Formats: sequence, C-alpha cells, structure tokens
Amino acid sequence: MRKLVYITIAVCLLLACRVGAPENGSIDLATIRDSWRGKTIGTKNLGESPTVIQLLRAFNEVWPSAAADSLLEYAGDKLYVSEDDVFVDCEDMFFAWYDHGDTGSQRIGVRNYSRQNGHTLFAVLLEQVNPEEILFCCFFDYDPSTGLMAPEDEPYAGFKPQHDGSIISYWLTENDYDQDIIIVETSPDDSYPTLYHHYTFDGMRHDFSGSSEEYIYPEYEEDYDPLPESAVLRAESDHYRIYTTVARPASEEDPEVLALWVKGRGEDEETRRICTTYAYAEPKWASMTEGNAIPVSIDSGDIACAENIIPIPWDPDKFYIDGCPDARNVWSYILDFSDIDDVKALQFPSTEGFLSFDIPGKRIHLGAYRYHAEGGRYSIEQVYTIDGKKVSEKIISPAIAGDSGRCPGHQGRHGLV
Repeated sequence: MRKLVYITIAVCLLLACRVGAPENGSIDLATIRDSWRGKTIGTKNLGESPTVIQLLRAFNEVWPSAAADSLLEYAGDKLYVSEDDVFVDCEDMFFAWYDHGDTGSQRIGVRNYSRQNGHTLFAVLLEQVNPEEILFCCFFDYDPSTGLMAPEDEPYAGFKPQHDGSIISYWLTENDYDQDIIIVETSPDDSYPTLYHHYTFDGMRHDFSGSSEEYIYPEYEEDYDPLPESAVLRAESDHYRIYTTVARPASEEDPEVLALWVKGRGEDEETRRICTTYAYAEPKWASMTEGNAIPVSIDSGDIACAENIIPIPWDPDKFYIDGCPDARNVWSYILDFSDIDDVKALQFPSTEGFLSFDIPGKRIHLGAYRYHAEGGRYSIEQVYTIDGKKVSEKIISPAIAGDSGRCPGHQGRHGLV
C-alpha cells in the first residue's frame, strides 16, 4: 500500500490542470520550452533558502503559464496545502504539484534541491496533452548572493531511450531522502516492459545512477542505507570506507564513469554519494605554477578519475586517489572527509602518480616527468606534505629519447618507505 501511495503521488506530477484564459497573460508552452534557457531570472530578496513557491512565482513572472497560475493561486502564502486538486509542501518535501482533474490540458510539478555550495537547484516540469503534446523540464541555479536564477542544462541532456518510439515522461520525486529525477520509458504497444531511468542528486547535480524495470524507491527508515548493491569497496581506514559504482558504462566513444561513495565506520555509519568522476574534467596544470597542490571542487566535475584509491596511513580522514583519464598524465588528488558534509579536495601537479609514503615524516612521494630542451623525457620524484606543500624533488630516471609520454610510469605502485 505504501508503495502504491508513493507512486500515486509521483504520478500526480503528470496529471492535468486547467488552462487559463489568454487574457491572464500566459505564454504557450512551446514558447517556454524553446526559450527558457536564454533568460536569467532576477528575484526580489528571497534570502538563502527560498521556498519552492517563491521560486515558482519568480519563474512565472518571466515565463507565465496557466498551470503555474493555478498552482500559485491555490498556494497563496501558505507553506502547506493538501487537497484533491493541489499539493504544496515548502518545508519538508520541497515540492508542489497541481491537478485540476479533467477540466484542462496542462500539467505542472516543481521541486527544490539544496546544493552543497549554498545555492538552490530549482526544477519545473510542464506538460500539455492537447491540442499538441508538449513535455519538458526547466532547471535553474538560484544564487542567494545575487538573487539570480540562472538556467542550466537538463541533467539527462544526453539521454537516449533504449527502444525506438518509446513514450517518455518525467517524475520529480518528493521526499528529502528520495531526490531522484526519473525518466519513465514506456512501450506504446506493450512489446517491452516499462523502464525507470534514475538520475540521483549528489548534493550539486543529478547524475545517472541506473535503470530498472521496477520503480525503485527508498523506504524511509532511520537505518536506511542508499549505498547501491553494485557498489565495490575500494579502500578503507579506521574512520571510513570508500566505494565506487558505475555511473555510466564505457562505450565506443566514452570511457567508464564512476561515482564515489563514502560510508562511516563505528557509531557513525552514514553513507554519502560524494561525486561523479569525469573523464573530461578541465585540466588544472596551468594553475599549478608554484609546484604546490591546489584546491579543487568535488561538486563541479574537477575530479577526473578514481583508478587507485589509497588511505593515508597516518590520517584516517584522508584518502589518495589517482588515474589516467587523458591517456597521458596521471591525475592525483587527496580527499579530506574530516567533515563529511563539506569534503575537501586537493589536486597535485604530479603527472606519474603515486610512488610511496614516508610514514614517519608524514610525506607523500609522487612522480612527474620533465622534458629536455634537446628532446626526450626524464622522471622526477616529488615530495609533498599532506596539505599539498612541495618539499623537494629529485631526478629518478634519465631522459628517454622518443618517449610518447602516454601515462608515463604509472603502474599503481603502493610501496612504503
């Protein structure tokens, strides 16, 4: 019964609402669908945590629709409304929908997601079933420091149905413990089962987390653990275990994309999805001019890889990770889980990966390469403090004439000194 109720609520995001009269100033949905990405929306002092209705009101001032007009009319200034025609929850579920039965043709659902950088991700689902079928979602980043809502690409922009001719719809789930956006792929002739493609919110964005023939939803329990069954334990310390899952399988065009997860040990066994590693992360080498590591964001696609994951022996809150996403350089990072709500990351200017730990001295040794002016390459050993300060370097191999420089010397060496 609980599952049925949950699905019923989700489906209500797609139920019909009344179309307002033209004199209300509504814009046809086709125009909104084709134009919403081109406008940043200003708001009026909404503060750090605007409600979903406040952001909808700002959206509707620029892109008015009959569906939004009806939802806002019902909601007014109330934080909670639960009736047959409308549902609004601005405090716990952070979403709202409007359903006016069979009296109209437009549909709407809206949802807020709190981002780790203090911003709010705002999603609007709009659908029209006649006189023509229109279905789309709009996404905006609300910045409390400026009061601006900036449009951003749909998280599923590259989605491809598994079957040609599938009927596609979208769900915005409602609870804080279920923040997925779900693409529902349905057969027009029942020749294949319905597919649910989940895009899971990681604190900054929604990333693809898997597909299934059943609607997967989390039961709200105090001991609920969101770690997928497919997660692979990669490394552990006295404080944390680090897992990876496949966020996107490898294809002929693109490499495998992994998601990083952390799970506490001892009394605190909380699980968090930390980030998705991006094989096409923006290179940072030009920013590392002083030879020291630089801070990077786990939220903006800066972590490029996770081929090797190693706990720092003298600090159970920190892990070293590296990999070779560009088939040339090994990208090296240290992630700090001292505050699981605010994970810090450093990227090192090494290019050949991990060499060893100096446990007594609390140093990490990494490899890099240099080029002779006359041609050829040689390797160096760089020594760093755990907070990214370069201590020393020395040559460890002579120049190799004609070396291609593709992932030089990276063998995942994990020795200790």
